[in-house]
Amino acid sequence: IKVANQQYNTCKSGYEITFDANAEIHLVPDEGEIQAQLYDFVKIAQLEQMEANKTIDLLAIVKSVGEVTTLISKKSGNELTKCDLTLVDDSGVAINCTVWGEKANEAPTNFANQPVVAFRRVRLSDYGGKSCSTTQGTGGGQVSPDIPETRALQKWWSDTGGQSSRSLSSSSGGMGKLENLPDRKTVQTIKSEHLGMNNPDKPDYLTFKGTLTFIKKDKEGGAWYTACARSEEPCKNRFKVTQTTDGNWFCDKCQGTFPNCVRRWIFSGTIADDTSTTWVSFFNEQAELLLGGNISADQVFEETYSEEADQDKYDSYFARANHSDWVFKCRVKQENMGDETRIKASVVNMAPLDYAQESRDLLQAISQF
Repeated sequence: IKVANQQYNTCKSGYEITFDANAEIHLVPDEGEIQAQLYDFVKIAQLEQMEANKTIDLLAIVKSVGEVTTLISKKSGNELTKCDLTLVDDSGVAINCTVWGEKANEAPTNFANQPVVAFRRVRLSDYGGKSCSTTQGTGGGQVSPDIPETRALQKWWSDTGGQSSRSLSSSSGGMGKLENLPDRKTVQTIKSEHLGMNNPDKPDYLTFKGTLTFIKKDKEGGAWYTACARSEEPCKNRFKVTQTTDGNWFCDKCQGTFPNCVRRWIFSGTIADDTSTTWVSFFNEQAELLLGGNISADQVFEETYSEEADQDKYDSYFARANHSDWVFKCRVKQENMGDETRIKASVVNMAPLDYAQESRDLLQAISQF
């Protein structure tokens, strides 16, 4: 037994026990005198002011359960299984929480029907706003713990359904929340605050109002890439495919061959405001919105490239978007291109400028001076 090293020990006890190879552990009857689990719950609303990497206990309603997906760890190269949950509590605030491994596979079953779940020692992150994830050795959450707080939270949920909740996290699909006028920044902020350069492994985010001034659409064959036709995991129409000599399409990710492909938008452009101009990248979902709502790359390909090239019609889709005003949310990250390091900004969310609402917000901001 020794004094706990708080740098590595997240328990609240002032002491810790170390077991070595000579330790002996004996099972004894449980007389019920020791409480099974102790929690130190924090309300989700409080997380907004807390620093990243803190570990906290949460008691929350699992409002929704996302898909079980896999990814490859950059550090280990191993395949990891994850599932994103949306948690909400009676502070009226929601947050995304990721569970990993076998607990992720079990999540759709364990967390069905919006139960109350106690999560112990989840780690807080500022990825995508605020989010949290379970840590190794803490389990995947205790469903309906027999404590008074559970009954109080169930009553709150029954009475309100969490309808008025706001979220600290970005919405699904990496779509970041668009900040209101007081929290927006300017294009110049990317340079003045050195966004993307503070931590090479962690992107920065900002929201700003800007005008699209140029679209780089002159890629040979069209401003898109050819993606796998498989809509299920592991590809989900995202991974690039190459055309074979017999006219089919081969995917390296799933090793499948398909008679057709799915084209997805990818192009860059410049956005300007009254402070500066920046290059940004647009990907499929944002590009479809920019070009008029549901204008898919496949649709434009069929109309302009499938038989013979119709450059004028192709250009007309982009002409409609040029010099339009939007509110953009961008991810800014440092990337290495050969021996050169550069800062890349990508649009993760955007909305057409609502001039009436913008005017009201400006008047409100002026009145506060």
